[in-house]
Amino acid sequence: MDQHCHGVLRTELGLGTFEAQLARTEGPPAPGTTLFDTQTGFAVRRWCPPLLGLEPHCPPSRYLARRRELGTVEAGRRLPRGSGIIAYLVDTGLPGDLTGPAEPARAGQAEAHEIVRLEQLAEQVADTSGTVASFLADLAESVHGAAAHAVAFASVAGLRHGLALAPEPPGAGQRCAARPDAGWPPGAPGTG
Repeated sequence: MDQHCHGVLRTELGLGTFEAQLARTEGPPAPGTTLFDTQTGFAVRRWCPPLLGLEPHCPPSRYLARRRELGTVEAGRRLPRGSGIIAYLVDTGLPGDLTGPAEPARAGQAEAHEIVRLEQLAEQVADTSGTVASFLADLAESVHGAAAHAVAFASVAGLRHGLALAPEPPGAGQRCAARPDAGWPPGAPGTG
């Protein structure tokens, strides 16, 4: 089981675009290296080329040329089927033209289930919520709705702020302090 993956880009990728997908970094790779020299890059170069009829660790340009020769559909079929994965948990929170859970499942003859990114839900409801109270109510409704089809929720809070986050949710005072102009708590002076 792949317990955390993302959808697949729907287009052919050049060397630079493919390499950028190998790691989520804040800067360029170390001098004299590429992102193909990361642990993820080493794994891709070891395990993926043989699934496309190439030698392990072939040059990245040869690997990508072979992907183009086969086309996105055929390469997208061979790679997941050759992985042995029978179930995917797909985090659908990344931006871009990525496949949803159904496409990798079909291509790999596997099951796929959705992991919903909490920040994405919050961003969606923040656009239409006028107050903190309506935001919290709308977010609760959105999470409840997503729970009907998702197998898990994910957050990038640990990646952005470290793992020393308090395990309990913030109290009403903390939420109000984060946005004091939003009319929290309900019925506070000036909120109607």
